[in-house]
Amino acid sequence: MSDLFFISQFETYLVSEKKVSLHTATAYLNDLKQCLAYLEKEMDINDVQSITHLHIKSWLANLMLNKMNASSVNRKLSAIKTYYKYLIRHQLVTLNPMLKVTAPKMSKKLPTFINETKVEEIYEKEGMNASETDSDTAITMANAIFSTLYQTGVRLNELINLKKTNVDIDRATIKVLGKRNKERIIPITEELKSILQPYLLEYPESEWVFNTQKGQKLYPNYVYRVVKNLLNQYTTLKKKSPHVLRHTFATHMLNGGSDLNAIKELLGHANLSATQIYTHNSIDRLKEVYNKAHPKGKE
Repeated sequence: MSDLFFISQFETYLVSEKKVSLHTATAYLNDLKQCLAYLEKEMDINDVQSITHLHIKSWLANLMLNKMNASSVNRKLSAIKTYYKYLIRHQLVTLNPMLKVTAPKMSKKLPTFINETKVEEIYEKEGMNASETDSDTAITMANAIFSTLYQTGVRLNELINLKKTNVDIDRATIKVLGKRNKERIIPITEELKSILQPYLLEYPESEWVFNTQKGQKLYPNYVYRVVKNLLNQYTTLKKKSPHVLRHTFATHMLNGGSDLNAIKELLGHANLSATQIYTHNSIDRLKEVYNKAHPKGKE
C-alpha cells in the first residue's frame, strides 16, 4: 500500500497524540487499510489526495451489499473520520470528503444485562464452580474478575490496566484510567476490598492487580474467556462478554434509585446521552413506581 496514504504516521498519531488503547488503534488501522485496499483495487486510487466522498460512498455501498450491519459500518466510518481529522490537522489534505458522507441509521438496541436474581445466584453459588480443567487459583480469580467488573462497572481495558497503587484499601476506592486518559475514582464495597487484597500482594514484581498464573499482565481474550465460562453456567443470554457486566452494573444502579449523573461519572461517560440508554432497561422499576403512584395502578 502506498506511503502516500500516511498510514504509519496515522498510527503514531493514534497512539502518541490521541492516546487510544492498543485495541482501538488496531481496529482503526484495520478498518482504514480495508477501505484503502478497496479504493486501490476497485477505483485505482493511489494517493489520499485523489479520494472523494463518492469513493467512500462506493466502499460503504459495497459493505452494505455484503450484508454488514449498520453498527459495524458506522464503526468503520468512525475510523475513517478520525483518519481525516488527522490529515486535516496536519495539513496533508485540504478537503475532508467525510463531510459529505452520511452514516447509515442504526436500530437502537437495548444493552444486554443480567437480572438481579441471577446475579444473586452467582454469588450464592460462589460463581465459577470447580471442574477438572480449572485450578482453584483460576476459579478464585475468575470470581474476582466477575466481582470487579460487576461491582465497579469498569471497562475491559480498565480492569486489565488496574494498578496495585491505584487500589486504596483504606479509602475503599479504586482509580481507573479511562478513555482519553481520563482518570476517575470509583468506590468499592467491603466485600470487593477483601477480594482484591490478596492480589495486591501477589506477584510483587508486577504493578498490575490481575496477572496470569505465570505472573504476566492479563490480556483481553483471557478475561473474555473467564467471563463467558462463568456466565455459561447461569444464563442463556446470547451475549456473555465483560461489557455485559458493565451494562448490568449501570442497570442495577439505576433500578436501585441512583441518580443518572452519578452513574455517568462512575462509568466515565463523556456525556449524559451515553448513559441514558440504561433508562430503557428499567421498565420493571417504572412499573413499580407507576403502580404505587397512579390511582389506577394502586387498584
